Amino acid sequence: MLNRDVGRPLLRYLWPVIAMLAIPRFAAANDLARYYGLALARDATLQAAASARDAAVEARPQALAALLPQVSASASATRERADYANVGIASAQTVDCSLSAAAGTRRCYGTSRGLGVSLSQTLWSFQDFDQLKEADAQAAAAQAVFTGAQQDLLLRVAKAYFGILSATDQLDTNRREREAFSTLLEQAKVRERTGLGPRSDVEQAQAFYDATLQSVIDAQNALDDANLSLTVIVGARGDRVAPLREDIPLKSPQPASVDAWVDSARRDNPGVRAALLKVDAASRDIGVQRGRGLPTFMLTLSSSKLSQDPVQGGNQTLDTVGVSFRWPLFQGGAVASAIRQSRALYRQAQAELDFAQRDTERKTRAAFRGVESGVQRIAAAHRAVESSRDAVEAGRRNVEFGTGTEFDLLNAQNNYYTAIRAYDQARYDYLTSVLTLKQQAGRLSERDLDAIDALLIEPQA
Repeated sequence: MLNRDVGRPLLRYLWPVIAMLAIPRFAAANDLARYYGLALARDATLQAAASARDAAVEARPQALAALLPQVSASASATRERADYANVGIASAQTVDCSLSAAAGTRRCYGTSRGLGVSLSQTLWSFQDFDQLKEADAQAAAAQAVFTGAQQDLLLRVAKAYFGILSATDQLDTNRREREAFSTLLEQAKVRERTGLGPRSDVEQAQAFYDATLQSVIDAQNALDDANLSLTVIVGARGDRVAPLREDIPLKSPQPASVDAWVDSARRDNPGVRAALLKVDAASRDIGVQRGRGLPTFMLTLSSSKLSQDPVQGGNQTLDTVGVSFRWPLFQGGAVASAIRQSRALYRQAQAELDFAQRDTERKTRAAFRGVESGVQRIAAAHRAVESSRDAVEAGRRNVEFGTGTEFDLLNAQNNYYTAIRAYDQARYDYLTSVLTLKQQAGRLSERDLDAIDALLIEPQA
């Protein structure tokens, strides 16, 4: 653990004992996993992706429905009037009829009631069969998009969490930096009053001290923004954030070949798989539009019963079975236009697939480099903090013995806290690169988040 309080070298020797006492607390750390659990239930982006997936997968049963039997029922009731000219008077005895002697016309009234059931079954349809295949590809693409949204949520929660930790570290470092420069300023004033130091030392220390106020304000604003970023994901403001322990494991990517990770990304990345399935769906849609102008064969069955008065012809029952053939020869050019439109959408899907593959490869290679260089950056930043702290101690002794200047000490103090900020950020960048690499390769899971969660120190109540 780094000693970040200049002037307290005793902590360097006491820290191993403090760390041993703190080890039992690590097992209780679970803030990152807890926030992820909240995000699963509350994140609006994931909920929207789930709803979009649920809506998209309904395309398959709708397409399949066109190939299944279609059954319909009908019922009717009508009142009819019929006039019969040039009829004899004797024939006017029919029920519900009246006779006009002058005109020789008979007027009759009747009621008819009908019931019917019809069934149709598609035997062959180019359009419907291609539409079913298109729907299968659309449903698979929707599932891939949702899988990508799930992995993206893991990464977004981790980034937001690291953002809070980073902002907290920066604020703490900036505050301690301000306190350190305040101490140096007071020491310079004391040396001036006692005649051991010039006025210029006070002015220089005052300049460094005044410059720290803006950094503290900016760090506080950054922390507020980081907390709001996590709130957007989990739907509630965090009540606590467990910090990251010092001794995190630093491992290079396995496998060690970036090409192996790129191959995995091309094969398993949810975004690439979704783009590939969308190309397949767009290709199927061309056949769907072409099928609108091709023949369709249907099997039809129907049964109907008509109940009516004798004057209307009496009761009737009709049962039919047959095969129908339909071929739309010309539809005003709509089919040709739809085919051209579908081909254009297919070319668009191909271009989006090409971009997804290139972008995924770029992000995979960048994340791989981030993990590899992150190990080296953390080690280098650690050494920079140690050497900067030693430089501050040496500068303080030089000022006390009159062999060094106040400006050199102020610069050494400034470099020390700059090194601390770089070290803190390097650790979070490394962990982010680890998760990003797995996400691009399609391997990111809750187990990876749990592994990082185990590296957190439970905050004190």
